[in-house]
Amino acid sequence: MYTAAPLNPDRNVTMDPRPRLLIVDDSPVALSFLSAVLQGTYDVETAGDGEDAISKATATVPDLIVTDSLMPNVDGFDLIRRLRASQATASIPIVMLTSSDLADDEIRLRTPQPNAIVRKSTSIEPLLEQVAKLLLAK
Repeated sequence: MYTAAPLNPDRNVTMDPRPRLLIVDDSPVALSFLSAVLQGTYDVETAGDGEDAISKATATVPDLIVTDSLMPNVDGFDLIRRLRASQATASIPIVMLTSSDLADDEIRLRTPQPNAIVRKSTSIEPLLEQVAKLLLAK
């Protein structure tokens, strides 16, 4: 049987909140999958399009954004451009998920750039690695 150690009232223990992520994708299936994978480690909020993402990012200022590159209306590139133009959201690290045929070099030539590019694949590990790396660097 385990017993709890007595609390020490002289010790002020504060726990850092979990990092907040905003996941942006126009696919409900992708949003559901990414949210399910990431919510075990992070506080996750989702947005189904770029406009919703801008509103949520401005209101809550997440620690990191994961966005799809190709979405109707406000795509991932326009989302990054608009977030970088605002002082409140300019420094949020952004991971871009892409399944497009654009080469990484072509994506990197666009301005502004995502902090990381992850190709959509059957493995979630590259995304998890980039998210952890960018949050650690923050």
